[in-house]
Amino acid sequence: MTQLRRNLAVSIVTRVVVCGVVLGIGILVSAVLTATGPTAARVEGGVAAPKIRVLRAPMIPVARRWTGYGTIRSLDTATIPSEVVSTVESIPGDIEAGVAVEAGRLIAELRPFDFLEQLSVIDEQLSEVAAEIDRLRTESEILVRRREIAERELEIAAEDLDRVRSAAERGAAVDREVDSVEQRLLAARRAVVGLDELASLLPVRRAAADARRDGLLASRRLASEQVDRCTIVAPFDGVISDLLVGVGEQVAVGSPVARIVGPDRLELVLRIPASCRGRVKPGDRVVVRRTVTADPIEAVIARVSPVDDASTRTMTVYVEIDGRDGRIVPGLFVSGTVHEGVREIRSVVPRRSIRHQRVLLVEDDRVRSVPVQPLFGIDERVAGSGLDDRQWMVLADPLPDDASIVIDASRSLPQGIRIDPRIVGESTDDGESGP
Repeated sequence: MTQLRRNLAVSIVTRVVVCGVVLGIGILVSAVLTATGPTAARVEGGVAAPKIRVLRAPMIPVARRWTGYGTIRSLDTATIPSEVVSTVESIPGDIEAGVAVEAGRLIAELRPFDFLEQLSVIDEQLSEVAAEIDRLRTESEILVRRREIAERELEIAAEDLDRVRSAAERGAAVDREVDSVEQRLLAARRAVVGLDELASLLPVRRAAADARRDGLLASRRLASEQVDRCTIVAPFDGVISDLLVGVGEQVAVGSPVARIVGPDRLELVLRIPASCRGRVKPGDRVVVRRTVTADPIEAVIARVSPVDDASTRTMTVYVEIDGRDGRIVPGLFVSGTVHEGVREIRSVVPRRSIRHQRVLLVEDDRVRSVPVQPLFGIDERVAGSGLDDRQWMVLADPLPDDASIVIDASRSLPQGIRIDPRIVGESTDDGESGP
């Protein structure tokens, strides 16, 4: 029991000693690190203040800009269809995709045999109708002469009847002779009535013949038009973009034969943010770019769609472009920047002066980082800035009056450091000036 107590006391003492040694070592290390640590540099100026190029942020009138994307399409484009059911008989050897054609240029010939046969049949039927009309005209003339004769026979029969009746009253003629003359009179009247009936039917027969002739003439015009439709020509000056048939192929009504595109009058269907609804209108300037490095193309808005796209939250404007210089073609995907017609005075800064949505503002020769909200960019030089930069940002809120900013925000400058500002465009004591 005594030995056990002795061992417990030794263990406690040993632990206390070890803990004291570890604590002492920690205090010693802390003291050494504190004594040997670097001293923070003072940011107070003096001759050690770095020379930094700064710029007085210009306030200039700028038009707000909206950038969107769209596809170029031709205003003169047509898919030429077949208007008849036939077979492609021939295609000129120089007709193929990429060939420029003039209005009226032959594209393809379809087989017109069936329609030519229809014309022949219709012409034969027209000849029959013409002969029938001539026969009716002849009948009409004969009926007139026959009626004149029948009327004369009727007059003679009537005179004979009067003479026979007079003779019968004097006892010089018997009743049988009177009856015989009356029968001749009735026959003459019957002949006149029959001729009048035939004459009354002639206009009806002539009208039927005329109607049949008019129907055949309409059918002939249609058949002739079908023959003409077998010759497919270019509807306007343009370039063949696709030839969709070959010799020997069967085509139906509406089957596409070729597609022609006019490359001169082009239109850009440009989608821009719907938030600019009411701010852009026809006549506003548009700068179209094929690529970032390509020369810009100047144009204006021709029309504005009254409907927004809810899925993309965009609106559509239509920009007409002159494509005669060949710099832009249908089907090309481009970007377009719309410039509002109204200009507002805003602060602009070089794009390189913004880092993480902040600029380094210089006040009393000290640097202060302030947040900014860029609205849109300008891809052109700013007159009077003294810089050759072409990339500028327009800020939503103006900077303080006569504010100077550090041009290159990539340089690490601590907050509050004193600097020796060198304003771009102004002479300095050591001869430095300009950018």
